[in-house]
Amino acid sequence: MTVEIEPMPGSHRLRVTGDLETVLRVPFEDDDRFLLGVSDGTLLLGTYDDRLRCAWEVTRDGAGRVRVDGDRVVVDSPVEWVTASLFDANVAERPAPGALPLFPDLDRWA
Repeated sequence: MTVEIEPMPGSHRLRVTGDLETVLRVPFEDDDRFLLGVSDGTLLLGTYDDRLRCAWEVTRDGAGRVRVDGDRVVVDSPVEWVTASLFDANVAERPAPGALPLFPDLDRWA
């Protein structure tokens, strides 16, 4: 069970084939970045350049194995849905966890 995601030449659309068969429109504002969420928990960051070539980065690993092959992404996992959204740094970048106190009884801030 795999899903392949690849940009359609000359447009801001993505073709999804495999477990799902659909075409996604990539939303844009002032940024050339967008997020792609997959039902297995994978979060992908996509970026378009001036020539509408797409580059991918895995920002969060999901349950499946993800391979980036040029401008194409292959997710080796059963996939129920895929969604595209505007880039939001609060979603793409996890905040650093706070340090845990070694001795909570002695730490007045714990």
